Amino acid sequence: MSRRVLGNIVASPDEAKYRKLRTSNAKISALLATRGVRAVLVGAGFVEEGEFLVLPEAADVAGAQAALAALATQAQERVDEEVARKAAEQMARKEQQEKENEERKRMKSTIADDASARKEPGWKAKAAGVKDGRAITGCSDVGIGNNAGG
Repeated sequence: MSRRVLGNIVASPDEAKYRKLRTSNAKISALLATRGVRAVLVGAGFVEEGEFLVLPEAADVAGAQAALAALATQAQERVDEEVARKAAEQMARKEQQEKENEERKRMKSTIADDASARKEPGWKAKAAGVKDGRAITGCSDVGIGNNAGG
């Protein structure tokens, strides 16, 4: 809204109604409650006169133009920051997806290796770290139910 106020002054510098803002007006009051807006308007040349903010007739509109340019620059910086943030998030998601894809490839390779090993002659099923896989007949053969102490 401060852009609209300043834009009206730049577009119609001789129009008196754009140079006087009643601070008790609900919309203007809400605008001025926003952090930094009053400072921007004062920096553009407005002065406080009772319940009004007035841009004097003698004041040049260059201040309003500079404030508008600064607001436009600030808005563009915010857009650029948002674009950069989204790009960083997208890159992080892409890297995570690549890691997951690599893990899937590794798992598929392991599964394929296991499948080909099963086709080898003499292959026997084995449980890791226990006796010959075919000789496993009960839970105690793989260490379940044994009193390990403790």
